Amino acid sequence: MQNNSDIIRLTDEIARLSAALEEVNFECQRLEIVNSNLDFQLKSANRELKQNIALLEALEEENKKLRKSLVNADGVCT
Repeated sequence: MQNNSDIIRLTDEIARLSAALEEVNFECQRLEIVNSNLDFQLKSANRELKQNIALLEALEEENKKLRKSLVNADGVCT
């Protein structure tokens, strides 16, 4: 009868491990979705950051031109 109880124990262990594997696979799929969403958010944030940098650089250039025109107009930069 030892063989029969070993088979039952092994069958139960296989069922437990199979259920655990299913849980791991589900969690892996969930994490892939989370990762994909985070990747999308990161790319969006990077695009927005690049736009903001370009805008700041344009404003800096405009500021330099305005200062230069003030110096030329007044002879003094304020």
